[in-house]
Amino acid sequence: MIKVGIIGTGIMGAGHARFIKAHVPDAKVVALADIDAKRVADLAAELGTVELQTDDPEKLMNDPNVDAVIIVSPDPLHVAHLRLGIKSGKHILCEKPIATTLEDARAIAKEIGDYEKKVGKKMINFGFMRRFDPGYREVRRLIATGEYGAPLFVRAICRNTDSGNITSSGLFTNIAIHDFDIYRWLFKSEWESVQGIYPNRSGDSPEGLADPLIIIGKLKNGVTLVEDVFAFGQYGYDTQVEVVCENGSLRIGIHGDVAISANFEAGVNKGGKMDTNWMKKFEPSYIAELQAWAQEIKTGVVNPDFATAEDALIANESAALGVASVSK
Repeated sequence: MIKVGIIGTGIMGAGHARFIKAHVPDAKVVALADIDAKRVADLAAELGTVELQTDDPEKLMNDPNVDAVIIVSPDPLHVAHLRLGIKSGKHILCEKPIATTLEDARAIAKEIGDYEKKVGKKMINFGFMRRFDPGYREVRRLIATGEYGAPLFVRAICRNTDSGNITSSGLFTNIAIHDFDIYRWLFKSEWESVQGIYPNRSGDSPEGLADPLIIIGKLKNGVTLVEDVFAFGQYGYDTQVEVVCENGSLRIGIHGDVAISANFEAGVNKGGKMDTNWMKKFEPSYIAELQAWAQEIKTGVVNPDFATAEDALIANESAALGVASVSK
């Protein structure tokens, strides 16, 4: 049984804990760390397996009863907590982003690379969970068959209902960072260019926030992305993707199902009630990711679909290209 500690018990940390309890039989959550003692206590009571409750991430990381740690703390703390993870020698799953600045991202990615080279194995994975999403995996499989010809371009939307205290640059570095990673993975190509364009600003977005955002990106293999990112869309959580190929369209709908339009037959995605945030929409992705992580720890066999520190750094670098394009 893998004994897991979680640093951060907000929506993400609590979600990971519940998914482990319900869907990962090889693991259990034994430790929680957060500055909010009540939130820790409430989650611990719900789980029924927690032996350590603390406001000190270092105490959790160094607890000999903890085998592996999930870092879901606020983004600016990821680097410090990753360094604790390196010192501890434990298996780590860190939520994106790897860091909030490019300088820090490059520094910690190098430290992780040096550490893993020294110990001779991969110890730190990053939570780009769309790599484990059934819809994206099915589209990747369909592209690989060649049945619909070569992929040409992608039309995508990512619209949140409430993105909290996000900044204008955060639309690139916090929200769209998932897209910068998933399309590298999906099309097996690197980003050549990323550009942002601002349409009319929404009156429902916080004062001073440039929202929504249009992203135009091009991969080195020629596949081009056009995506809108909306931090404060008010009608429901909406993430959809259409990959247009030479002989067909592959569409991931709001509920994750894949609709194929080809041979003059139009595929239709499911409709119905929308989610309020990403946790429900991507629940299957998080569960599959956690199951794969537990399996990797248990067997020692590296899962190639996990994002590495290098992948996480590239996502940050791609987001930085977008930020720079709107800062000129």
